[in-house]
Amino acid sequence: MTKVLQQYTIRKLKEPTEKQLDSDVEWVCNSLGFITPRDQDKTAYRILKAVIKASKNGSSLTSEELARVVKPTVGSVIYHLKRLMKAGLIVKIDSGYELRMHSLLATINEVEREVLNALEFIKKIAGDVDDQVGLNHREG
Repeated sequence: MTKVLQQYTIRKLKEPTEKQLDSDVEWVCNSLGFITPRDQDKTAYRILKAVIKASKNGSSLTSEELARVVKPTVGSVIYHLKRLMKAGLIVKIDSGYELRMHSLLATINEVEREVLNALEFIKKIAGDVDDQVGLNHREG
């Protein structure tokens, strides 16, 4: 079985109509596939919001601190933290979790670069498949 190193979900959603921290962070989480029917309490959104706020002070949060802030179990927090880390938004440094970069926008820019690199690799393998099967493809 193939080990998933990184996993990205991107949904194109209608933009929020007003600038509001809660709805904007929720929109980002929803756009990146973190708000699902399984996550009825929007735990991933609440974790990301807490981590973003902690970034303002240059601090990180432990899973226990996050569990106190967002109120689910530590196990639930760790599950969502792993998903946020696989998507490249959050990193673990020592025992604390923080945004990958100094801001959410810088973090999203890094994720964009990774997604583009992943797509380039997928395109290379797709071209190899075409060649092996004898399909014509145009490079463009």
